[in-house]
Amino acid sequence: MTWVVDRSEWTVLYSVIKSKLPLSFDRDQYATDVLSGLISAHKGKTTLEQLPRLMGSVVVFGCGKNLEKDVRLYIEKYSHLPVIAADGSTRYLLEEGVQPLIVVTDLDGDVRYINAAAQRGSIVVVHAHGDNVERLRAVVPRLDGMLIGSTQVEPRPFVYNFGGFTDGDRSVFLARALGSSRVILAGFDLDTPHYCPSDIVKDLGVKKLKLEVARMLLKYLEGKGVRVEFIQ
Repeated sequence: MTWVVDRSEWTVLYSVIKSKLPLSFDRDQYATDVLSGLISAHKGKTTLEQLPRLMGSVVVFGCGKNLEKDVRLYIEKYSHLPVIAADGSTRYLLEEGVQPLIVVTDLDGDVRYINAAAQRGSIVVVHAHGDNVERLRAVVPRLDGMLIGSTQVEPRPFVYNFGGFTDGDRSVFLARALGSSRVILAGFDLDTPHYCPSDIVKDLGVKKLKLEVARMLLKYLEGKGVRVEFIQ
């Protein structure tokens, strides 16, 4: 199977993440296998080779408390650049008339907006992990448009390991995998745990740990030559 991220380096990073959060390789792998089967049967199944190349700059939207301000800034100054939307930010982007090229989601948010983006042409990257197996089974068959999977463990057909852990930093890893060397972060707040209203609210302490992991992974990418900056 295809590893998009460096396998040996990611194994080390995944071990560090597991030391911070209660993850199970076996549960993550089971979810990956389930997602692979679901996408294989989906009419919109997509391969890595079918994804667009992003050879310049790209804007990645997260769902921090500065999202609405950053959407306006994007429209004013950066609307010529393609957008990758992390899960809950999709609603705000669509409401402001911004069509994401790609939406990255583990299906934690309101899937109505994910599907609306897909119906309008966005490619949806669905992530599998040990806590969303039932969500995968319920939602993936109902999604429209082009669909590809992601994982943080061993890849499977139509499910790739791009690297990344949260929807936000995974979007940056994806941008790098598609050729981008400059990623502009919008709607990102790596200091304050925050959820979009559409998100399923969970333990904010865990959310804070996930933000720490996201910061670590973004630094890793910068060490690999990816220019990561905040929108301004």
